[in-house]
Amino acid sequence: MAPTPRRSFLSSNSSFEYLTEPVRSLLRESGIEEPTPPQALASPLILQGENVLIIAPTGSGKTEAAILPLLSRIVGKDQRRGISLLYITPLRALNRDMLRRLEVWCTKLGLTIDVRHGDTPVSQRNKQSRSPPDLLVTTPETLQAILPGSRMRENLRMLDAVVVDEVHNLVESKRGVQLSVGLQRLRRVAGEFQLIGLSATVGSPGLAAGFLFGERKHQIVRVELQKDFKYGIEYPTPDLVNSELAEKTFATPDLAARLSRIASLLETHNSTLIFVNSRTVAEMLGEKLGRLRNDVGVHHGSLPKEERERVEFAFKKGEVKALVCTSTLELGIDVGAVDLVVQYMSPRQVTSLIQRVGRSGHRIGRTSEGVIIAVSADDVLESSASIAEAKLGKLEPTRPYRESLDVLAHQVAGYLMDFEKIEEGELLGELRKAQTYSGLSEEKFRRVLKYLGELRKLRVEGSILQRTRNTREYYFQNLSMIPDETRYLVVDVATNQTVGILGEEFILLRARVGVHFILKGKIWQIEKVSDDKKVYVTPVDDPLAAVPGWDGEMIPVPYELALKTGELRRRVGEVIEAHGVENAAPLLREEIPAPTRAIQSVVDEIDEQRRMGLPIPSDSLILLEGFQKYLIVHSCFGEAVNRTLGYVFEELLSRKGLIRLWFMDGYRLLMELTEDTSDVDLKALADQLFTLQPEEMEKTYLTAAQRNFPFPGRVKT
Repeated sequence: MAPTPRRSFLSSNSSFEYLTEPVRSLLRESGIEEPTPPQALASPLILQGENVLIIAPTGSGKTEAAILPLLSRIVGKDQRRGISLLYITPLRALNRDMLRRLEVWCTKLGLTIDVRHGDTPVSQRNKQSRSPPDLLVTTPETLQAILPGSRMRENLRMLDAVVVDEVHNLVESKRGVQLSVGLQRLRRVAGEFQLIGLSATVGSPGLAAGFLFGERKHQIVRVELQKDFKYGIEYPTPDLVNSELAEKTFATPDLAARLSRIASLLETHNSTLIFVNSRTVAEMLGEKLGRLRNDVGVHHGSLPKEERERVEFAFKKGEVKALVCTSTLELGIDVGAVDLVVQYMSPRQVTSLIQRVGRSGHRIGRTSEGVIIAVSADDVLESSASIAEAKLGKLEPTRPYRESLDVLAHQVAGYLMDFEKIEEGELLGELRKAQTYSGLSEEKFRRVLKYLGELRKLRVEGSILQRTRNTREYYFQNLSMIPDETRYLVVDVATNQTVGILGEEFILLRARVGVHFILKGKIWQIEKVSDDKKVYVTPVDDPLAAVPGWDGEMIPVPYELALKTGELRRRVGEVIEAHGVENAAPLLREEIPAPTRAIQSVVDEIDEQRRMGLPIPSDSLILLEGFQKYLIVHSCFGEAVNRTLGYVFEELLSRKGLIRLWFMDGYRLLMELTEDTSDVDLKALADQLFTLQPEEMEKTYLTAAQRNFPFPGRVKT
């Protein structure tokens, strides 16, 4: 039975009397006298040993809500042996940040703490094995790495509790599936331990709790603080001043107008995070803003750890006034006080909007302020839809990843690494304890075992599965579920320091000696591309330098936000119809929180469609449009749905020899046909595409998937 989420503030816990005296003394020394709501609600439950999922806004003290009672219990132990607490975060940067936050407390309480991830030196790992810390901060992948080790398994036998931070970042990914089974494997070593989950934003708390706890008894503590959020949208357009700026920054007038507005926002605020949706845009914007001022840094995952830490520290000290960043700073890395968040282009997800704007006004009682800089009328609409949903608290529903077969194969190897051999039925039962595999069929399970057997990653003798000499290599080569990307290190010839990382596509298609490109917000010239995947560079100045691209860039627009955007588009059309185009903008101010000029651009664009006598694609209307050899399907269903439709349509049209290639986004599919659309009966084509029965559509999709992805189909889902 699902637990009832706790929301009310418990007055009986308005102090820290439930904690041990050493921890209370440390809190008094730190000037902390009263618990925050998450601490008052969750800490007593945790102290009692209950499994708890804490959902509370950024800056509300939820980390301390978990850590304080656990430290209190660990300090109170008569004898400690091995690792008592495992703290798991999804990012190495969060590991380092959490180590800094907890190190002082642990030292004063006489506890030891250490961090372990992929960058941890061998000497430090060996020390942890010989002399384990009381608290170990790590990542999901590193948990996988240490589970088979005999010494670390021994160190984990007396484990008391596990904290999983940023649960929302894991629950919908293969990394989360891997962690879920990894925790079950950990229970085979340590027995039942207490499990705590932390998250600022979860669309479906019950599903997230199910992912984390399975069928185990648990509590959900959801704290909805009365924290003020201030959202706004701006759509800068060019003027004479921007023309001069365009020349100075070598930008188009439209981009110059946006740069000018961002620069003026930086002038009126002390510390600003400028969020973008891709590393490519981060580099472009960082370089252009760098031509206007020298206190702007760039922060994303393809920059080396040392550079990210350098700009984080400079930002905290006030030496850098703004950071252009991707989702690397969306999570809880401490960068000090932030008084404004600028989102360049629509955030593309309600959850991201709340998470990002929540980085400003980080403390309870302060207002979180965010400004979205839109780049088109469509961008204004999508941004307005995301703000409307955020104000209503309507986050994207949580969709846990289920029955991923490549993760399943890896975890079968993991159990064999742990125990050498295991009975088939016992292993299936173990896997089914993780909710992601609770419905795993014997037939699907045995297909994976057969596949691993064919690859000689395991051996089957009757009902017993045994490890082979190939199991270890397979297991450790596939620890990470983060998609592979060939990485090329960029090295500054003058300093021999790593500048950043480039992706394979840029190297293969564009990287040549003498080519100029942007990285770290600066411009570099390629001097040499070596065989050991290193690119040697020197700094230059070239306003026309290339901006690299990386794999897996853009956040997908979800179904719910695309539908809401389509609804808003329909609403604009209705207001124009009822009140006229000249009166529409003032009437839409509530739904589109932007200056009148920005609203008018949306009105004009939709009115142009109306004046041409064309229907307006929306949440309730799909429009097929033919132009020369291009067929456009306007469908406001988000990228996951539109991608599925794209594969189905491709399969159907390829049977007629009609399609060459196709592209999609959250609002349309663009298909290039083999003949002009004037020679195609679009009405008949629409009838064929949109009258498919569900069973026929699923069958067509599976056929298309098998044709497009013939090899992963055996393992991946």
